[in-house]
Amino acid sequence: MTQKDAMGGDSDGQLPLDPKWPGLDGDVPVQYNVATIRTIAGELKEYLAGVEAAAFDEGYTTGSVKSVEQSGLEKIGAGQLGEWADAKVLADTAAKGGRALLDAYQRWAEVYKTVMLVMEAQADEYAKTNRANEGNGSA
Repeated sequence: MTQKDAMGGDSDGQLPLDPKWPGLDGDVPVQYNVATIRTIAGELKEYLAGVEAAAFDEGYTTGSVKSVEQSGLEKIGAGQLGEWADAKVLADTAAKGGRALLDAYQRWAEVYKTVMLVMEAQADEYAKTNRANEGNGSA
């Protein structure tokens, strides 16, 4: 199915489905590997600690949201770059870029955390479904 097909849809507002998509006709059983989902969510959680860490550790920035917030990129001004005309223009551009970077990084961190939490919640739901459908308590 092409992007155009997916965006076109039928007149009733439903998207057309590619008839060759595996599992749509019931021939392929849909299975979720709960252990794999939990493993990936756990790995994401390990890296999340760095995103949520303190701004500085032993004098080095950590790459965390707090370190970007405290870097002062959005506060760059003529004092740092000079008072001449071109320096003022550069300072204004750098400050705007710093604000945009901080905003994007904060939003990315929020989405990252949400993805990890959703994966954990989905693993819990899939485990219940597997147990109910297969009579198998493994999760």
